Amino acid sequence: MSKGRTGRIRSEADVAHPPSAGNRPGRHRVGAWTGRVDARRWDLAKRAAAAQLDQMEPAWHVMYGLGSRRFVAMAIWHAPRPLRVEATTLDELRELMREAELGAMALLVGMSAS
Repeated sequence: MSKGRTGRIRSEADVAHPPSAGNRPGRHRVGAWTGRVDARRWDLAKRAAAAQLDQMEPAWHVMYGLGSRRFVAMAIWHAPRPLRVEATTLDELRELMREAELGAMALLVGMSAS
């Protein structure tokens, strides 16, 4: 700790983050005013597109991952193993879904032939 030009005792935190017009204490400090913060709605168009595809594909659960920014589909039909595919676009996702279905069907046919 040291004394600044104003005679005020400065802590190590003051030295690392000196107070300035652009560096005011945040709203999360103890005793700060707790005002209302509006929620943000991220990627509404992509979420809506995923919901629409989910309605069109009854054998799959389709969603958009906000954290990953990817479309995800999980098979909800009886498959030989769990199926989950993900892609950055809906077209790519639908292609991967068809490939997964064909692969699962080939496994089922191979199992029944044995």
